[in-house]
Amino acid sequence: MSVLKEVRPVMPILIGASIMLSLGMGIRQSFGLVMPPLTRDIAVSVSDFALAMSLQNLAWGFLQPVAGALAARYGFRPVMMVGSVLYLLGMLLFATAQGVLGVLLGAGLLIGVALACTAAAIALSVGSQAVSGRSRSLVLGAITASGSLGSLLSAPIGQALIVELGCRCISRSAAWILRSAPRRWRPSVCSTCSAGCSSGGPAGAGRSSGC
Repeated sequence: MSVLKEVRPVMPILIGASIMLSLGMGIRQSFGLVMPPLTRDIAVSVSDFALAMSLQNLAWGFLQPVAGALAARYGFRPVMMVGSVLYLLGMLLFATAQGVLGVLLGAGLLIGVALACTAAAIALSVGSQAVSGRSRSLVLGAITASGSLGSLLSAPIGQALIVELGCRCISRSAAWILRSAPRRWRPSVCSTCSAGCSSGGPAGAGRSSGC
């Protein structure tokens, strides 16, 4: 009961981090569904698509320490917002790609950079700083589970969209979702975090630079 009482004031932070991770990982995990129709649509080979996914993973991995350093210096909100914008631009470029270059830049580079700013490392850091050590394992487990939920739901939803509306619809739909999510969740999440830091609550116990 005491854990729930501690978590309740920072629930907007945890919900925002969970939705961000669920959307980011869920959309990314559904890219394999668009490969067969996309390769036929714009004459991109499977190896070109695989190269884009490799570029995405490399950008994601190499830039995670950079995103963490920027979050420590400037706060989580600017990093997450920049990541959301890059994810949106990547999905739009991917949805309108007419050749290999668009796929490499959209699905590869831009989304890889965006994942470094919005995926598990940032989401879990936000959750861990919002609560004390007593509740941290529960909170991190809940955020991680939400990311798995996004990956689970993305496959059937993505397949249904491809069957009904075409392969490019999934990218455009994901771009619309990403455009809506930061406006509805991120500002309230981060303002709550800032309030917690300034009031000396669990979110700001010696970690005010992280908000």
